[in-house]
Formats: sequence, C-alpha cells, structure tokens
Amino acid sequence: MAEQLFQIGIKGLIRNEQGKILLLKIPAWGGSPGYWDLPGGRMDPGETFVQTLKRELKEEIGEDYDGQPKHLATVLSNLTIPVGDIRVPLVLIAYEVALLRGTPITLNEDEPEEAYDWFEPKVAAQELQKKYPQEFCDVVAVL
Repeated sequence: MAEQLFQIGIKGLIRNEQGKILLLKIPAWGGSPGYWDLPGGRMDPGETFVQTLKRELKEEIGEDYDGQPKHLATVLSNLTIPVGDIRVPLVLIAYEVALLRGTPITLNEDEPEEAYDWFEPKVAAQELQKKYPQEFCDVVAVL
C-alpha cells in the first residue's frame, strides 16, 4: 500500500463590522487556476496551528494577530498542490479570527496575493467553492 502524503494549510476567516468576509485573490500557480481564498498558508516544520495562523496573517495582510482564534472546520481541499514532482492533497484547518475594528489590510508585495476584497457570506461561499468542499462553503454561507 502506498503511503498517503498531505500538506496542512491553516486559514483565518475574518469578518468586518458589516459581517463581510475577507478573501484574497490568488493568481494561477502550480497548475491550479486563480481563485479567491481565505488568508493563511501551509505550516512550517515545528510550528503549531496557531503559530502558523499568526505568521501567515502577518505575511499576507500585515496583521500582528495576538488573539485566540476559534476553530471553525477541518476539511480536505478540492485542490491538490505540487510538492516536488508529485501533487498531494491539502488538509485545511480554518479558524475564525476577530481583528480589532478598523484594522487595515496591507498586502505584502513579496507574497503572491494580487488583491483583497470583502464579500457577503453567501458570495464568499460561492467564491471559495474552487478550493473548499461544499460542506465548508455551506457553513460560510450562513455566517
């Protein structure tokens, strides 16, 4: 039996005062089409889930997050990602993250994200369907 390999991605679901959800525009890469995604990324060796979340929020949106995130869901992504010369499944662990009111979003020019926007939950759920399974999108749609 072949060994099953996975990558783990940690994601932050952030809502603004109007209840809209922050999504980042990810360009096409590694054979995957461009798509909208929650902020976050893959774990580095030795990191905990929350350490990864905090690092990724700093890298992607300029936020020094020091709160306590709430686990929202753990799902298997619809997309596989390249690791060396193979493609592997991606396990996504999503947390609800509360930022201080008026926290600015600053994309890092050294990161691949092209843009960001705030979406109503139902629209965000539709945009996330490229990467996330239906059961996760159903949860997002009713937030």
